[in-house]
Amino acid sequence: MKSILIPTDFSATSRNASLYAINMATAIGIPKLIFYHFYETKLVFTPSGKLDEVATIEPSRAKSEEDLQAFVDSIGTISDKIEVELYQGSSSVNEGIFEVSKITTPDLIIMGITGGGILKETFLGTHTLSVAKQGNIPVLIIPNKATFNHYGNVTILSDFKDVEKYTPVEKMKTILDHGKTDLTILHLLKSNEQVDDSHPEKLKLEQLFKSYSPKFKYKKSEHFTDDIIDFVSENNIDIITIFPKYHGLIETLFNSHTKKLAFHSQVPLLVLHN
Repeated sequence: MKSILIPTDFSATSRNASLYAINMATAIGIPKLIFYHFYETKLVFTPSGKLDEVATIEPSRAKSEEDLQAFVDSIGTISDKIEVELYQGSSSVNEGIFEVSKITTPDLIIMGITGGGILKETFLGTHTLSVAKQGNIPVLIIPNKATFNHYGNVTILSDFKDVEKYTPVEKMKTILDHGKTDLTILHLLKSNEQVDDSHPEKLKLEQLFKSYSPKFKYKKSEHFTDDIIDFVSENNIDIITIFPKYHGLIETLFNSHTKKLAFHSQVPLLVLHN
């Protein structure tokens, strides 16, 4: 990885995600951090009734630039080996993130998310989940209490369906190659499902990630989110990884069950599209 994009709204949640990104970049040698802030504008009109674009945009842009620099300075010391770029935009949040992504071509987007009640989940989580769902760039969703130590234990969730079609192997390898990583592939078993080491989809995954010697774990599951959270806690997992698809178990990433996972997990959730 050469760069990470960190969208921020200056909240405590985005501050924690920014700190996670800085520590991650420092630990594994990522040479560039890109911070992006979306700002709102107040429309200003000329006496003749025309929109005064300069008076509308410039004060907000200048304030955003000043505040973003102050925000980055306040987080903590960033190594001189890491280049820092700052961007501002007045497009919608999602459009702004995608526009900056086209310009800067980051390898990873890191965004925060706040757990809690329905209001917090709806207001603060919408943009993070939307970017993760729509974007082609890997998104690492950081819970508001997560801190970076290392990512030595990474778990991929798999439903053992169409793994060759939906597994973004090269993107995943880019993530794994930056650390001394133990890779676990977790398959949640439905009530009457039986799986053994000869399962064809299991063998395909084993071949795709052969160089990482993946361990396969199976867990009977009645409560998708709670069972994953329990597994993560019991096995000291650092990152949960999901490959979204248009059908099957993993499409639950963007329904109520995995929204709960994103909001209530104590470890980051990595979303990669093929």
